[in-house]
Order: sequence, then C-alpha cells, then structure tokens
Amino acid sequence: MIYIVGSILAIMAVTGGTAWLVTSRWPGRTRRWQVTLAALSFPLLSVLLFVAAVVVTLLDAPTVPERGTVGMVIFSMVFFLVYAVAAGLVIGIPTAIFAVRALRR
Repeated sequence: MIYIVGSILAIMAVTGGTAWLVTSRWPGRTRRWQVTLAALSFPLLSVLLFVAAVVVTLLDAPTVPERGTVGMVIFSMVFFLVYAVAAGLVIGIPTAIFAVRALRR
C-alpha cells in the first residue's frame, strides 16, 4: 500500500513540478503543449532511469558469480518500467491538466 501511495505522490510531484516549470518558462506556448510536456515528464523520467539502471547492471554483469541472474534482473526492471509508464500516464494526465490550468491563471 505504501508503494502505491508513494508512486502516486511521486508522479504528482514530478508532473506538478514540470507544469510549474513549463508555465513559468514558456508562458506563451499553448495550453495543450504545456499539458503534454507535463504529462510526459514522469514516463520520460522513468525511461531515462530504466536505461541508466540497465547500463549499470550490464556493466556489473562480469562480477556476478551466478550465470543468468543479470537477465532476470533486467527482466524484472522491465515490469517496473511498464508500471511506471502506465501509472505515469494514468495519474499524470489529469494532474497535468489541473496543474497547468491552475498555474496559467
């Protein structure tokens, strides 16, 4: 339960922070552009962190004594990536809409 609540709070914080950054830095852009960028911020951050984790795992692979465990680690990270992207879109889109609407006033 704590994992789900923490995920929701993280998604809302990243999306809200991006909405604030986008509306303060580019106030002349359209609302649709600002909402789209804010809504995509958490999924893009998740993908970047996934790539970094896979690179670190692959660089550490020669030191792992058991064969085949590195592939399972990457396989499990894929499921977390799918969860992060899906949750980021489901929670991030409404959060971005409300945040951009509130910050543009």
